[in-house]
Amino acid sequence: MRADQVEIPAVLRTQVGKIASRHLRAAGQIPAIVYGRGADPVPVAVDRAAFARALPPSAWYHTLINLNIEPRTSDIPVATSVMIAEVQHDLVRRRVTSIDFRRVSLSEKVHANVPVRHIGESPGQKMGGIIDQVMHQLMVECLPTDMPDHLEVDISGLEIGDSVRVRDVVAPSSVRVVAPEDEVVIVVAPPVRIEEPAPAPAEEGALVEEVEQPEVVGEPEEV
Repeated sequence: MRADQVEIPAVLRTQVGKIASRHLRAAGQIPAIVYGRGADPVPVAVDRAAFARALPPSAWYHTLINLNIEPRTSDIPVATSVMIAEVQHDLVRRRVTSIDFRRVSLSEKVHANVPVRHIGESPGQKMGGIIDQVMHQLMVECLPTDMPDHLEVDISGLEIGDSVRVRDVVAPSSVRVVAPEDEVVIVVAPPVRIEEPAPAPAEEGALVEEVEQPEVVGEPEEV
């Protein structure tokens, strides 16, 4: 479980639009918006370096965030509990370009995808089997404060051909996995055998090249 909310500072934006957002990005800021729960959207900016330090990409969508917005006004609380709804990023420059924060209530359950990690060593893997993790995330339902960092799947009892399905995943008592129960999460696949291709048979009527034997010159006569 994640013990505390992640603290991220934000600055209230007074200007919006493409040009203003471009200037923010050039200054190392990420334009963002805070919305939800019937309140008006609030445009903010987040420091790119601070955001990267606080949250790795693998934790973007299942982390409870305490967003501290400055300057404080009567319309904006001291701290706002949010979760990330969407992150847009530039694949060429490898940087985040905008963030959508969604307001959440600490007393209402939310849905989020959390990573799945396998632990232990499968006996089937020792025999040459291949661990094939089909699902790397699972959708869960819980209170924001109960959101797990990840779910663990123990594979120490899996032989070749065995699998773990969603119904086999053990989640904390306060967390409910909402994915279909019969979906396969991890399977131990048999080893792949690479067979040498058989030589292609000669086609009927095909010419077979004869190799001419070298002629021996001056071979000694028998005595």
